[in-house]
Amino acid sequence: MMGAICGDILGSTYEFEKVKYEDISEIRLMNDTDEFTDDTALTLAVAEWLLYDIDKSCDDEELKLMLAKRFVTYALDKFDPSQLGFGARFWRWCCDAKILHEYAPIHSYGNGAGMRVSPVGWFFDTLEETLRFAKLTADVTHNHPEGEKGAMCIAAAIFLARTGKSKQEIKEYLLEEFAYPLLNETYETLRKECVWSEICQDTVPMSVVAFLESDNYESAVLNAIAYGSDSDTIADMAGAIAEAYYGGVPEELLNFCRGRLNEETLILCDEFKKRIKA
Repeated sequence: MMGAICGDILGSTYEFEKVKYEDISEIRLMNDTDEFTDDTALTLAVAEWLLYDIDKSCDDEELKLMLAKRFVTYALDKFDPSQLGFGARFWRWCCDAKILHEYAPIHSYGNGAGMRVSPVGWFFDTLEETLRFAKLTADVTHNHPEGEKGAMCIAAAIFLARTGKSKQEIKEYLLEEFAYPLLNETYETLRKECVWSEICQDTVPMSVVAFLESDNYESAVLNAIAYGSDSDTIADMAGAIAEAYYGGVPEELLNFCRGRLNEETLILCDEFKKRIKA
């Protein structure tokens, strides 16, 4: 999960810059302006849901309702929402849900489905369970087929990476299961041809390719930022997979990003880490 949170923080300064970097060495990480965004807030909500709400006696609708309530709490009460950059449709959904206590999904295919799913990729022992719960996290709001697919793709990539699959095996599985055409493109082609986007169909495969053509966690995040697109979210998703594959986040980056989080958030992150290693 910290791989996603760190990617979000490290990419936040570049989110609206819209600059394509041909040379990733020109990108500076650990800027004074780096802060966590809505990506991190909703990732934490998913982690809390997994830790405290998952009960085999609950059906899927009950599970989604519990997660919906956590999304609203994290969006409106846990942090200052004006500083997090929530999408307009999601923000309206949260406000309506708090006032009306109605939690109908909004059929979105935005990349919010992929940015918040990383805890699911770590939490379960089987790919089947991982895919089931990834879909549930999407369906709370992003119940469009592309939203569901985006969440499931990122969660599956994390699961496969942490269970020792090679990059080629991960790519082949994702291509067969999710059929994103962009997964067949090289990183350089995607970087040159991509436009700024915040939908799953574009940014999920871009994130996967940024990871596939990386050498370590840091280069996966740099690749994600160099697209000049929705940098914090693409770095969040690429970083989530990279953390699982490379065995963690480099200490300097991790310490910098932990310094951007409050004590309550750090306690939750540490508790989640202990739980998945139990």
